[in-house]
Amino acid sequence: MKVELIDYFGDDLMVANCARVSYGKNKEVLDSSDVKLINYLYNHKHIAPFYHPKLQYRITCPIYVERQLTKTSVGVELNKELDVDINSISGRYVDFSDSYTTIDEWRKQSKSSKQGSEGLVHNQLMCSEIEESVIRYTKEAYNRLLDLGVSKEQARTILPLNLNTTFIWTGSLYALIRLCELRLKKDAQVETGNVVRSMLRCARSIEGNPFEHSTNIIYSDPNIIT
Repeated sequence: MKVELIDYFGDDLMVANCARVSYGKNKEVLDSSDVKLINYLYNHKHIAPFYHPKLQYRITCPIYVERQLTKTSVGVELNKELDVDINSISGRYVDFSDSYTTIDEWRKQSKSSKQGSEGLVHNQLMCSEIEESVIRYTKEAYNRLLDLGVSKEQARTILPLNLNTTFIWTGSLYALIRLCELRLKKDAQVETGNVVRSMLRCARSIEGNPFEHSTNIIYSDPNIIT
């Protein structure tokens, strides 16, 4: 899996100024009053100012992770709710059946959560052997279908969910914050959390850390594992 920050627009001061415009005010330099305002906006759910800054990433991850990055916890597409645009590599045009993300540690099904996991499966080696055999079989089957003249758009239907896909994710600062709220929770899927965590770290690694105070909100949430 790979996460790369391509571009960004805005900073913490933009968030504060987008809120202050209601009073016809604007500031040129960020200070402690802006930090207090940013925290106030978030804590009181005044989220509109966080929509103005933008971030753009190029992400490579397995399909099952990509699905969790492109929907909210209630199944509403992010680009409808949080101003996110996504363009992905297409299996109709290219053969990308040689790139997979394999599991490092196999976890048990959680006893308290139908969708979660906890602890490790005892026979890790056997689990990995099963995974490798499925990848090997589906890759061979995919190529056999292509050799038989089947179109890529149909042949791809037999490939597993740990097949890697690459896409461009462009969204608002609030979209990133919301993604962290959803996918860095203690009961969220680990693999998806690793990608979101990388997105957050990329944003905080921009020279000058322009989103430092807006993203500090995430680090202060006790329900989020950063």
